[in-house]
Amino acid sequence: MRKTLSGMALTSVLLAMLPGVATADMFKRHHDHVLGTSLDIVVNAPSEIDANKAEEAILKEIERLRGVFSTYDNSSEISRLNRSIDTTVSDDMVRVLERCEAYRMQTSNALSCRIGSLIDTWAVAERENKLPNRPAMRITAGEIRRASVEIDAGKGTVNRPDEVIFATDSLAKGYILDTAVEAAIAASPKVSGLLMNIGGDIRTWGAGPQDGQWAVAITRGSELGEGGSALEGRVQINEGAVATSGSGPRDRLVGGQPYSHVISPADGWPVFHALTATVYASDAITADALATALLVMDLKRGLNLVESLPGVEAEIVTEDERHHQTSGWGGLKPEGKATSEIEASWPTGYEFSIEFEIPDQDIADYERPYVAVWIADKDRNLVRILMLAGQQARWMEENYYWHRRFGRKAGSLVDAISGPTRRPGQYKLVWDGRTDDGHTVGPGEYILHLEAAREHGEHQHESVTFTLSADAFNHEIEPGNELGHVSVRFGSTD
Repeated sequence: MRKTLSGMALTSVLLAMLPGVATADMFKRHHDHVLGTSLDIVVNAPSEIDANKAEEAILKEIERLRGVFSTYDNSSEISRLNRSIDTTVSDDMVRVLERCEAYRMQTSNALSCRIGSLIDTWAVAERENKLPNRPAMRITAGEIRRASVEIDAGKGTVNRPDEVIFATDSLAKGYILDTAVEAAIAASPKVSGLLMNIGGDIRTWGAGPQDGQWAVAITRGSELGEGGSALEGRVQINEGAVATSGSGPRDRLVGGQPYSHVISPADGWPVFHALTATVYASDAITADALATALLVMDLKRGLNLVESLPGVEAEIVTEDERHHQTSGWGGLKPEGKATSEIEASWPTGYEFSIEFEIPDQDIADYERPYVAVWIADKDRNLVRILMLAGQQARWMEENYYWHRRFGRKAGSLVDAISGPTRRPGQYKLVWDGRTDDGHTVGPGEYILHLEAAREHGEHQHESVTFTLSADAFNHEIEPGNELGHVSVRFGSTD
């Protein structure tokens, strides 16, 4: 999987603290066009001066390392390395390549930084709308696997055979996160907590706003969080890293058919058996690397590998929508109500679901819409945020019903979002009958709100008043300007 430094589009982030949490010493920063994606920073510091020092150090370190690892910059160190056979390289390059080779052995070639030529072949295939020759790809993959790469850390040299074109993007962003955090701590020693989010890969250090921890929402197919406030989709971590890899807009379209951008180093062909893989680890380079490897590895082998690594946990979502977790994954979950308590709020076997479409519009300057979905009680008090999705938090103000009523004070219930980027298509949200703080709601009247706004586009707001009781119901909303057909259903899943 090539997570490109200049084309990374996993996810953006809405950064906000839980209602009632003091924010005087929490400083938030957002930057666009950083490594081809967005950068969000949260700094816990005694003053804005200290926060600014940390921010400046982070930006400086990211730019320095972009010049090392960017495959889109012909003058970068990795581009120069790929044009030569025997090259003296930086300590940064040595560290990353050594980790690449170590993970290649550990994952039985599921993760490889050698496959730049295979990736480039698929780029040509998409451009020419013609599939690569599969037997030829398999032969090339075998030659790459058997090639001898020599890395001499003492001399700072790398011997690269012709068969190998390095593509370090599966690890480089994680490495950049780790080193940027170190740079921030060194530059601003009074900082007591720090979170960095680059395109959905997250690194934390020190004290967070959630009782000293950091809340991270893990989503599939979203930017800011279908399930962003869902207890099932959240983890709370201390110092560490979370990375999610999966299918998204970087998948290739060849001959009218989509092909995953996740390429198996074994045969050079896309893999499809997993939708997403999320990894928690103490450092971002480990989380980044394993999130990629788990998409390629056999499910059982992948989970067994993670189980063997101290302090590492993972969740894999397979094509059948089943969630497969390592034994310690549940320990990362925030406390919530037991299932039996949830089921007691409505008939056993019932489900409240919202299915909707984000239309694929053939517009030259099309921007994905900003979507808010929430449930309020009959007095219009906020009960549950089901989704906040958008490229940048500040644009959520365009959803003026949400923003006026709740957005300015409620925000999101997570500090960062890890997940692949939303694209047009069909989506389903499920409400479990709980409030944002995990309490079970009782019978009564509620209001479901759906709101969407788009840059260079229009605004749409829909609401459905419903009563929670033993009676099932269905409600349909006709397609509008920014949302396609919406179906709201409460009833048995049988």
